[in-house]
Amino acid sequence: MRKTILIAEQSEVVRKGLIQIIGSFDLFQNIHELACNSNIKASIIKLEPDILVINPILIQPEFSGWLKDYRSKKEMKIAAVVYALFDDELKDLFDEIIQIGDTRLKIRNKIDSLISRPRETQRQDPGDILSPREKDVVRLLAKGLTNKEISEELFISPHTVITHRKNITRKLNIKSVAGLIVYAIINGIVNVDELHDNKNV
Repeated sequence: MRKTILIAEQSEVVRKGLIQIIGSFDLFQNIHELACNSNIKASIIKLEPDILVINPILIQPEFSGWLKDYRSKKEMKIAAVVYALFDDELKDLFDEIIQIGDTRLKIRNKIDSLISRPRETQRQDPGDILSPREKDVVRLLAKGLTNKEISEELFISPHTVITHRKNITRKLNIKSVAGLIVYAIINGIVNVDELHDNKNV
């Protein structure tokens, strides 16, 4: 089934560029756009998008709380489109990060990941103890990325990556990358094809 996506971005150049790129994937029946933050809540309620792509600049503190509550009840995933640093408190709100310098292929892979990846909050698995951001770190570690590469991919500092790795080790009691790869595959955080593709890049 083809889905609905809402792109909320102030810059017309960035917004229209994303619409053109994402539209070429032929994955969405409806692609909606929004240029300001004044109507985001009403637009989300009305359109019920499967995916929200939003510039973190548009997320005010009061809207952040509403958005977290809304997505916990609905099957909506959220991607940040970023070209500047954003508040670290928002990082767990996003299922994916689209950077301004990403290629068409990279954006396609991230959108595919959003569509195919189960919402962590929907699974309600007692063993599902990692936060969405920690799972992102595990996924990228499993794919062979370094701390620096992970920080660039997720648009967070290397220090934050190290903190996430410490928390992951503490929660899972897994100290090796090989062990994390096994955990990531078993728990659906990464699939074998992704690991295979990464080795051939």
